[in-house]
Formats: sequence, C-alpha cells, structure tokens
Amino acid sequence: MRVGRNDSRRNLARKVGRSAACVKSLTERCQSVAVMGDTKTPSTTLRFGTFEVDLECREIRKHGMRIRLEEKPFQVLEMLLQQAGHLVTRRALCEKLWPDTFVAYEHCLNTAINKVRERLGDSAQSHRFVETIPRRGYRFVLPVEKAGVAASPAGRTMLLVLPFKDLAGNPDPDRLSDGLTEELITQLGRLQPERLAVIARTTAMHYKQSDLSIGQIGRELNVSYVLEGSVRRASDRVRIAAQLSQVSDQTHVWAESYERLLGDVFAVQTEVAESVARLLAIELGLGDSAYSSESSSSPVSVLRGSSVEKVEEFSTVSPHLRSYR
Repeated sequence: MRVGRNDSRRNLARKVGRSAACVKSLTERCQSVAVMGDTKTPSTTLRFGTFEVDLECREIRKHGMRIRLEEKPFQVLEMLLQQAGHLVTRRALCEKLWPDTFVAYEHCLNTAINKVRERLGDSAQSHRFVETIPRRGYRFVLPVEKAGVAASPAGRTMLLVLPFKDLAGNPDPDRLSDGLTEELITQLGRLQPERLAVIARTTAMHYKQSDLSIGQIGRELNVSYVLEGSVRRASDRVRIAAQLSQVSDQTHVWAESYERLLGDVFAVQTEVAESVARLLAIELGLGDSAYSSESSSSPVSVLRGSSVEKVEEFSTVSPHLRSYR
C-alpha cells in the first residue's frame, strides 16, 4: 500500500515538474524575445490601433492590459494580421488551421472569427478591424506595423481624410462626396510625401459610417490631423465645408467653405481639392511652394458647357491664416 502511495507521489511530482517546465519555457521564450528586441532580429509583436499582438507569447494587449484569446482564434487573427489589407479566404483558413476537419470547419471558423471580434470590441455589422467579404473570406482593414518600427519617419506628419458626408438633396449621394474624398487624398498626397503622409483611401473609407470620435480614430491610425467635411446641394449649386482637426486636443485648426455651380462634377471636385491642398500646405507648415499646380491662382472658374462662369468663394478661415490671403 505504501509502495502504491510512493508511486502516486512520484507520478504527481513528474506532472508538476512538466507543467513548471512548460511555464518556464514560455517565460524564457518571452524574455528572449524582449532581449532580441534590442538586436536587429525582426520583432514578433504586431501593432494596430491601441492593440499589440505578441506572436511569440501568444497574447493580446490593449493599453498594456492582457486580453485572453484561445489558441485557434489567435491563429485566425495571426493570419489576418500577416496579410492585413488583403483578402484571406475561408478555404485558406480551413486548409491551414483545420486540415483534418471536413464537416464542422465552417462552424469552427465562424466561432473563431466571432471570438476575435469580441476580444477586439468589433462587430460584423459595423466593422473596425475584421471585414467580412461575403462567401469569400475576411480582411483585416487597419494598418499593421511591427513593434519597434516607427509608424512614420521623424518629422513626418500623419493625416487622415475622413469620407465627406452628404447632408441633403443629392440624388446620387456617394458620387460627389466620395469622389471629393478621393480627390482630396490624391491632391494632399502630392504635397511633400517625405513630410506629410496621407492615410490610404481604402483605410479611410472604413470610417465612413463610424461613430468614433476624432480622438479614437486618431489613436487607431496614429495620425496627428484629421480632415473632415460635408457636401450640401440645392438645385444646381453645391456647398462644400471642410475642417481640419488636431487629434491631440480634438480642436479645429482650420476651416473653409466653398459654394460652386454644379455644372461639371469632376471640375468641382478637382478645383475644391486643389484649393484645400494649397491652404493646408500653409497650415501644416509645408510652405507655399509645397503645392504646385498648372491651374491659375486667379478667382476660380468652373466650366459649364461652353461658357465659363465665375463663382464666389465663401471662406471661414481661422484668423492666423488671413495673413496669407
């Protein structure tokens, strides 16, 4: 009887020893990653928004707080992060993570995606991180960077152009406002890329229906400024308002409004975007020479059929900008 007890104790000791060894090996592995962070070894920690994902230690952190996620959902998140901005098909996820499951893998994948979204505070209806591509797969929409790699070079200002909102009266609301947003991104991206980095249109459009504050969006994308605005239309005239906000204190630093005849949608979009880019070049400290365009600096003319009609520009520029005009 005593021999049996001794055997049980030895077996228990061996199990405890193995568990301790596993914990120790994980701790040592995480510590070795921290040490390697000081070398040129590529980081195993990925960042997006306010989250960090440690691929080596298999954990998620938000503002330094750990968030628990089971291994299978973590593997799904890992695949999405490693191909951020690109479609990851359901088939690819199945072949990689459930190679021997032929019947219930759909349920397993759906469960894993739901757990990922739950931990990130995301949803399928109003996605901020994981976008569902119907009948095809998923895409991680936010920019992902490796820890230790700066989001932007020193001295580079990060800017986001939020999709402009159509407030009323436009029978085709997305045509003018979305086109204006894209033209603004294009014009601002031409200024001085080495000093001003503009977030890509694909990423910006994911915030079209978002109810997040400027501060929350700014922290997610690590931007310093956010440009937003609205489009209103009455008969054959359109009024466009634009505001530049500073993320740090969420205050407006610049504002401008334009009223135009809507004879040529493309001409209106281009002309307003060029004007905004020219003024923002001054506001952001890039200088007058940062913007070069073949368009005339005289009062803007909008082509309408074969005639040219001059239209009045309505400005609400902040006081410190008036000296430039």
